[in-house]
Amino acid sequence: MGPKRELKFALEKYWKGAIDRTELLRVAQTIEESSWQLQKDAGIDRITVGDYCLYDNMVQWIERLGLVPERFGKMDAGMDRMFAMSRGVEGATALSMKKWIDSNYHYMVPEFDQTSKVNADLSAFIADVKRGVEKLGASCATPVILGPVSIVRFMNFHTDTPGQAEALLSQLLPVYTQLLKDLQELGVTEVQVHEPVLVHDDPDLLPLFKKTYPSICSVGGPSINMVSFFEDIGADNYKWLTSVDEVSVISLDFTRGENLDLVEKFGFPSNKILGAGIIDGRNVWKVDPAVAEVILEKLSTKTATIRIQPSASLQFIPWDLSCEKDILAHTAGQVLSFTVQKISEISLVAKVATGTATFDAHKAAWAAYRTALACDKSVTDRVNALTEKDFAREEPFEVRRPKQLKGVPLLPTTTIGSFPQTADVRRLRTQLKKKTITKEEYDAAMDTQIAHAIGIQEALGLDIFVHGEAERTDMVEFFAQNMNGMLFSTNGWVQSFGSRCVRPPIFWSDISRSKAMTTREFAVAQSLTKKPVKGMLTGPVTILNWSFPRIDVSRETQAMQIGLAIRDEIADLEKVGCTVVQVDEPALREAMPLREAKKEEYLRWTVDSFRLSTAGAKNETQVHTHMCYCEFDDCMEAIDRMDTDVNSIENARNDNYTLRAFKRIGYSKGLGPGTYDIHSPVVPSVEFIKDKIKSFLPCVEIKHLCINPDCGLKTRTWPETIGALKNMITANDEIRTELGLPTSMSTFKSASLGQQDEKTSN
Repeated sequence: MGPKRELKFALEKYWKGAIDRTELLRVAQTIEESSWQLQKDAGIDRITVGDYCLYDNMVQWIERLGLVPERFGKMDAGMDRMFAMSRGVEGATALSMKKWIDSNYHYMVPEFDQTSKVNADLSAFIADVKRGVEKLGASCATPVILGPVSIVRFMNFHTDTPGQAEALLSQLLPVYTQLLKDLQELGVTEVQVHEPVLVHDDPDLLPLFKKTYPSICSVGGPSINMVSFFEDIGADNYKWLTSVDEVSVISLDFTRGENLDLVEKFGFPSNKILGAGIIDGRNVWKVDPAVAEVILEKLSTKTATIRIQPSASLQFIPWDLSCEKDILAHTAGQVLSFTVQKISEISLVAKVATGTATFDAHKAAWAAYRTALACDKSVTDRVNALTEKDFAREEPFEVRRPKQLKGVPLLPTTTIGSFPQTADVRRLRTQLKKKTITKEEYDAAMDTQIAHAIGIQEALGLDIFVHGEAERTDMVEFFAQNMNGMLFSTNGWVQSFGSRCVRPPIFWSDISRSKAMTTREFAVAQSLTKKPVKGMLTGPVTILNWSFPRIDVSRETQAMQIGLAIRDEIADLEKVGCTVVQVDEPALREAMPLREAKKEEYLRWTVDSFRLSTAGAKNETQVHTHMCYCEFDDCMEAIDRMDTDVNSIENARNDNYTLRAFKRIGYSKGLGPGTYDIHSPVVPSVEFIKDKIKSFLPCVEIKHLCINPDCGLKTRTWPETIGALKNMITANDEIRTELGLPTSMSTFKSASLGQQDEKTSN
């Protein structure tokens, strides 16, 4: 996105028609070339080119290869068609969106239907590579291509036709063969082929790899650097890959998984280069010498040629730590490292590996941090004292559910949480930060925003309200700013998808909560309506997975600490009259280990941490959660064990795939499948949403069905939001009428309003 999110703002201007294609590409290429210079100045020997993207890498390669589904087939090829597939256009819904492997980055899922075929145009990619070669030289510029096996593996085939994956791969192989020849003509000496699915625990992929490599490699062509990341590649893939003569470099992630064990067990070919991913590309901590020295020592006994590099693309961490004055002044500041700093660390570790430098400065920084770090005994004692009872609601679902939200009609309508973050809201936040307004003035302005959100929901006729989250920059960052043990940056942005950026918190010590975090805004909202207002919280697993966690304490321990803080927050919300809370866990599935042997343990502690946060809720309190943008069918039993009263799930882009997965396991609790895609600017019609709701009815009992959008509405405009919600409510009322159900809510009194009424009557 650039050091100041320049690409984000350029993209949004382009989508609004404020700049043209030429200006957008100028911004993107300027950012790319500045990153080349950073690496060149740091002494990096090989610098990747052709790897920047304008939305996400997958959809960019799908557009280059011409692999588009029928609904986009009549559009002209190029950038605008790629954006249409990513965001949707009138009459053509966007491709579905999922989390990239086990990260919080999103990618657009490619589709292959009866009209799809390979129709490649790689001229723009070749031009980008040529520009890189001219700037850096052919021996330095290293093109990055997304491998064909990964494209086939991530493809959503519309039919179950046997052999279609192999058939598509056969269409792709000639294209990749020609691409490598074209790169050779530019003088390129090495190409990075990224095959992320090498880390998948899927034996069906190995035959596809064997079919592809070495068939696309030409004699005398550029060296092939096969790149994987986020996990180890498994014994079978490792033994095959090290045997392929045409692969000259093998790049492995040594920060996650057991790749080091594979090298030690099976050895490493003397005629290949080992790309050792020792610098963590997914966390912001400096290289720990105690860990790095062990890896370097062990690798040096197995191969003589090691290339030091990050474990993955550095797109997953912020740009530069040097502008973060508050963090640098903090205890943890001297052991943190953002992209600019990690580039320098690559050179340092390479010198340490050759004996021309030492880790002395790193060792001193880590020693100082560990000396200053003191655990919070009260938090440790609470975690250690947990018993089985702390993880279970007092009554089972079927007993407690009838006690909840009495008076709310069947097929209740609600939203997922956030409402549009307007320029006025952002301006208020900036004014508070710059201290041009007081906290009291800011709170009063936020109360006006809350009143606006409540008024719109009253006018629309929603059944369960939200306060709109105007005071929150982000669903994770907000809680980081209100909990102990977390740091948050000023400019530590990372891309989530498209132009959407987030600032992940940094865990540096034990996590706790000193005071209530959300009760003030809830109380304001509930005082303005007789309809129930949700208390909006983020779950422990999502806060953990969307942050940069500690590396000296287990993730399970950190999740339990957060779970206790959220548990206390629910209790405080109940004290001020809250009868429905939503504890969002969109990230529970995304970080599930890729290796089957590790999944059960991960799902155990993640579900337990969620249950810890919600189990203290009263039986009368309805607990919702929200989950999105993952394939959940391989962890459905774990989701059932979460024991929520309502689970609102992303659904609009996946043709009810997740909903059918819930039906397969006999899920018998509340469900709120998304009725429309909030990431698209297109306002869905009444008929579209009505058809969606009708498609839910065979999968979910009416008494358990909630009606809501796919996700929060923060990124939409108010006209888009009001238009879509109005159509959703109209569609739902028509369905209610057809089913003979009431279309309006009977009188509802929150606990707080009831208490106030009682006091008045006395």
